Amino acid sequence: MHRSIFHSDKLCPLLAGMICVCCLLSGCRMQARTEMFPSKEGYLVTIGEDPTDRDTRWAKYLYEHLKKRANDDEIVAFGVSEMDMWRIIIQIDPTLQRGFKVACKGSDIRLTASDDKQMLWLQYQLIKKISKEDPRIDGSDLPPALINLNDTCGAFAFDYQSIYSPYGLNADHTGVIGLNNFDDSWGIWGHNLRKVLGKDAEKVYATIHGKTDDSQLCFSSEDMYRQIESYIVDNFGEKGNFRFVIAPDDTPYACTCATCTALGNTEKNATPAVTELILRLSQRFPKHTFFTTSYLTTQQVTDKQLPPNVGVIFSTIDYPLRRTDGKDEQDKKFAEQLDNWKKVTNNIYIWDYINNFDDYLTPFPILKIAQQRLQLFKQHGASGIFFNGSGYSYSSFDEMRTFVLSALLINPELPVDELIKSYFNQEYPVSKKWLYDYYTELENNAQSGKRLGLYAGIRESEKGFLYPEKFIKFYDEMGDFVSEAKGKERKKLHELQTALSFTRMELARDHSFDAYGYAKRNGKDIQPLPQARKWVTQLKEHQAFAGMGYYNESAYEIDYYIKEWEQYILASDIKKSLFLGMHPSATPKLNKNDSKKLTDGTHGLPGDYHCGWVIIPGEECTINLPVKGLNASGTFYISFLNLPRHRIYAPQQVQLLKDGVAYKTIDLKPEDSPEKGEMMKATVPADLNGTEQLSIKISCLKKPGTQMGIDEIAFIP
Repeated sequence: MHRSIFHSDKLCPLLAGMICVCCLLSGCRMQARTEMFPSKEGYLVTIGEDPTDRDTRWAKYLYEHLKKRANDDEIVAFGVSEMDMWRIIIQIDPTLQRGFKVACKGSDIRLTASDDKQMLWLQYQLIKKISKEDPRIDGSDLPPALINLNDTCGAFAFDYQSIYSPYGLNADHTGVIGLNNFDDSWGIWGHNLRKVLGKDAEKVYATIHGKTDDSQLCFSSEDMYRQIESYIVDNFGEKGNFRFVIAPDDTPYACTCATCTALGNTEKNATPAVTELILRLSQRFPKHTFFTTSYLTTQQVTDKQLPPNVGVIFSTIDYPLRRTDGKDEQDKKFAEQLDNWKKVTNNIYIWDYINNFDDYLTPFPILKIAQQRLQLFKQHGASGIFFNGSGYSYSSFDEMRTFVLSALLINPELPVDELIKSYFNQEYPVSKKWLYDYYTELENNAQSGKRLGLYAGIRESEKGFLYPEKFIKFYDEMGDFVSEAKGKERKKLHELQTALSFTRMELARDHSFDAYGYAKRNGKDIQPLPQARKWVTQLKEHQAFAGMGYYNESAYEIDYYIKEWEQYILASDIKKSLFLGMHPSATPKLNKNDSKKLTDGTHGLPGDYHCGWVIIPGEECTINLPVKGLNASGTFYISFLNLPRHRIYAPQQVQLLKDGVAYKTIDLKPEDSPEKGEMMKATVPADLNGTEQLSIKISCLKKPGTQMGIDEIAFIP
């Protein structure tokens, strides 16, 4: 297993590895300020013996960028100088056994890297180290450095490393933290072949169950090959070094036309035809690299040995996000799948996940889990990592998490807590300890072995790691730190406070009128607390922050969420209900928490099926309410969620029965496919005098996988 990437040439490898794990982080107790850099007049950037054009280019790059950061132009020179300076020697050496090397001798600092990517990262590591000691050089915008300068050498753990998050996609930062620039790395990415094919996609539709089916593509089609070939030639040329993903659409069926079937395709296996196409493309473009995916219809490993410019991107979608020791059955199965791909290719990239895609704004403590997974990936031959995050949309703690993850991609053995601390210490001088204590607690909560949900609501987060009492304390204290902080720190804290207002509102909505809720109960009436409106007001400030427009993968707008909150929560049409706090029973049977949700006086929101709604599988259900002694007349009220894209359907009919006798029927006409979730309300005048049990029989159209989303059941006198 990969252990430490840094070691001193003067130490035995084992001892060096032990020392380096402890001494990597700039600003940690092990790296006391040496004040070495201010001891000379400045910095001379130069090249070594027998320089190449690449050496010269990179030396000039360092010179220019170091000079831009200097408060005096004269302290940075190129080539020669008569001043007493540190001499920084730049060299690209493709034969270097390790990926990079820093050698210090006298006043010489020699930076050597095997490729451009590691040289760029190494130069900014040096700039940061210099700026920490020399106030003449400004490195305040750079993340904490990982290297020490005492004869250090090492290599990146993975050849390709990308983080799909706002900070990881920022072209000004990716190279600085050792990441590949995602936007420049791929000629075709993911399930994007249709964008390449355009209007010609219809020429290559798959044959499924004997019929042409536009949900999938045919990979044995000559038209498919010719269109991809033309796209590569026209946009990337034949001599470049780009990566292309050739993958079926995100559906469970493969093409079974005569040609695909002859190649070996089956109804659920597209690997044979996809592999044949990729092999053909790899021969046509030997300078480019082509990947298939290990996902859905291409999970089956090919039986062909793949050439050096062909690989696989292995999706971890079925590998739970939780603490692992590599010993349980899921770990073993996952490792076995990786090992099987390793038999046919050395180019194994991992597509892993670092966010809850239904909630970008609630913290998601993935770092220690990711570290364990990276160690496992490396052990089983992975050469590249793609961390799928929130894309260009804001997610809480993104900058810190991206910094830590980028460091772990370089060396998965680095101490996570120290990385977190180094980032907070630098970026949050006022609130560093408070932030560190809370966030590391979240990380430790997630280490309990509980699975993190990739598509989860606030209730799952609460069960897993987000303990309400501690979160609320943290959130309530945030205003004081925002007021105390200044400049960049204040802006970042204000941004985080705004994002976490969403989390506070979700917790409050889920808890209704209990200690963590948004309201207080007064008999059969609930009234929103004054602070609930403050949370909404705070969340409205999201418009001031770049990227904070959506709160999930489905591009649900935060403004839309706020509108729903104001309409259905703060201005609810069921503020008073005689059913409030009642405990209904149901067929199929409901758990206690779901039963309470039906009569807690709090609406679910149409944009979120996770929270507030009781999801019941099947086309029929019956709910019984004990109304003996109620003796009142008024309006019966029940609301449903209509969200066909998640197979949640509003009913066609609601029938009321009093003590088992049919009483009233309500017919509904839900839309087949509303753009977003839709709340449908069923109301009818009712007289419950003398009634002991009110039964509600709910019926949907029969469709495969039908679920019902039921919310508040109320009786308004």
